Amino acid sequence: MATITKKKSSIKAEIDKLPPQLAQEVLDFIEFLKQKEETKKWVEFDEWALNLAKEKKFSNLTEKEVTNIVESFRKNS
Repeated sequence: MATITKKKSSIKAEIDKLPPQLAQEVLDFIEFLKQKEETKKWVEFDEWALNLAKEKKFSNLTEKEVTNIVESFRKNS
């Protein structure tokens, strides 16, 4: 825990030294990393859902129907 706190302090100190435009780029990059991680979670979920449908032999569902179910789940969660 202390190591993470030290790293955060170091990062903040470095950001404080930057001109506003570069500090904004750092913030943009942080947002990019967060979005990338969130996207990765959804891709893993999509793969899990498709594999589950195949495993349970939901042969009556098309891939598009499974996608619609997943998208519906996302909107409601």
